[in-house]
Amino acid sequence: MRRFITLLLPITFAPLLSAQEELSKKREQIKIDWGQYETKNYSFDFEKVIPLSTVKTLGQELEDILEQYVRLFGEKPEKKLKVKFLDSGNTYEQEGGDPSHPGHYNPASRCLVIKQMAFLDLIPTVYHEAFHQYLAMYTGFSPGIPVWFNEGTASYFEQMQREKGTKKLNPRLIDKRKLRMVKDALATRTEIPLEKLIDANHQEFHEKDKEGLYYTQSFAVIYFLMQSNAGKPVTSFMKELKGGNGVDAANSKLFGPDRKNLKKVERQFKEYTAKLPLEVAGR
Repeated sequence: MRRFITLLLPITFAPLLSAQEELSKKREQIKIDWGQYETKNYSFDFEKVIPLSTVKTLGQELEDILEQYVRLFGEKPEKKLKVKFLDSGNTYEQEGGDPSHPGHYNPASRCLVIKQMAFLDLIPTVYHEAFHQYLAMYTGFSPGIPVWFNEGTASYFEQMQREKGTKKLNPRLIDKRKLRMVKDALATRTEIPLEKLIDANHQEFHEKDKEGLYYTQSFAVIYFLMQSNAGKPVTSFMKELKGGNGVDAANSKLFGPDRKNLKKVERQFKEYTAKLPLEVAGR
């Protein structure tokens, strides 16, 4: 009788699971042996199989890039920011990670979640994702941060380089080789119109065929605003978000009331980017 009743239940009651969710459902949960480590501004939970020296190095990198955020935007964390550092893809996915992205900021837990990888990839990933965490803290964990600004500014800090002599992060040393995609798009008139870029929602921004250009062009716009205007348009935009004034107020600061200066800013951005040399920045 139980089998008969079960068969009569509407199949639409069962939620559809993605391939990743199905895999996670079948996979046995891994017991993680956690270790703890703290820096001045960050609190780590890390898999103990990761050498403590690696955790300490990552902690110092986070402190160094946080110093750059604070230097520009002025806001220091009132309490330590949380980090989870996982050793493998399996434990990273178990803690909510997407296998296609080796690091992410989790808005629900307000935690930075990072998977162990080669330092060449680990450091820029951390610089990028840690900015998402910082921006969330800076704006009082507001959900209304425009995608282009969030990803473009994170991508800007991701490319920050160290001076060859002092090894200190230098806010003027930004590896801009990725801008070649945008220069090519401008040359062939296939770039994303600025109005479309700044209005893109999460789904539009991550559209499969356009995602790379959305990311890179957002970075290019932030690069233009930071390098040609001493970062003032970016800090003004963030202050409006921090004050709870909303995206329209932030856009007014950047593009004028009712976006009356948007075409002018777009023209300046195109001219600046088209002339930009793409020499390799050194660490």
